Amino acid sequence: MIGSGEGGAGDAAGVLDGQGNYSEQWLSGGGKKIVPVPAGSRMDGSLIRRIAEGWRTAGADVVLVVRPFAGAAAPADSLLPADPGLVALPPPLLLATANLEGAVLFPRPGYALIAGTSAFLAGSVPEGVDQGRARFARYARAAERRWPGLEATARSFPPGHVAWKHPEDVPVDTATGRQLALMRDVAAGRCTGAEFAAGWLDARRRSQQQGERVRDPLEALLDRVFSLLEDYSVDPRFKESDDLSDDELKDAVIGLLRKAE
Repeated sequence: MIGSGEGGAGDAAGVLDGQGNYSEQWLSGGGKKIVPVPAGSRMDGSLIRRIAEGWRTAGADVVLVVRPFAGAAAPADSLLPADPGLVALPPPLLLATANLEGAVLFPRPGYALIAGTSAFLAGSVPEGVDQGRARFARYARAAERRWPGLEATARSFPPGHVAWKHPEDVPVDTATGRQLALMRDVAAGRCTGAEFAAGWLDARRRSQQQGERVRDPLEALLDRVFSLLEDYSVDPRFKESDDLSDDELKDAVIGLLRKAE
């Protein structure tokens, strides 16, 4: 880890190209993706939280703070992700992890561009790449009058997946399709409650990582299953008296499937 600005300025500057945009060379390393997110006129608490979580999941403990300008970059300062010195900083601004797995580019008021590896984005954009892009598009429409140009930014980063509305819309070879298949399996007695819970939660994580998107009523259905599993203990050693039993979990999933299908 880089613990001071020394040696980090050049590396951080390489995240950007000569126009102050993310460098294609940097983005191509590690399959990095970009997600636009709302921002105000200065760094605020919401953006700081995204930064802190992204730095944590990427295994970085230092923020390199760079002032991009006219195709060059000023020397980088080195701060902790939770440093109060990050609060209220104005754009243009680049924040990069010392290991260069992720970055936040705050080019002007109204939005920031979060970019990085899947590990970095798992923390900074926990809603997933496509969901984050879809949310930004809605924000851009609402805030376009205040921050002109937001809709053009949203169009530059469209979601890659269609948002599925009903179980029958979901391709079987997706992680979301796997969630639905496991629901049918536990309802039919083809797997145990513990097998269902472990497999379903793993599929949910993969769905988010892959940017799969759902909307109501399918979103409400999957959220209800997630709530059920919060009241179910996979390991019987830790089961509490008010936890769902295997039969109760199965019956609840059957009821949800009947309503949905």
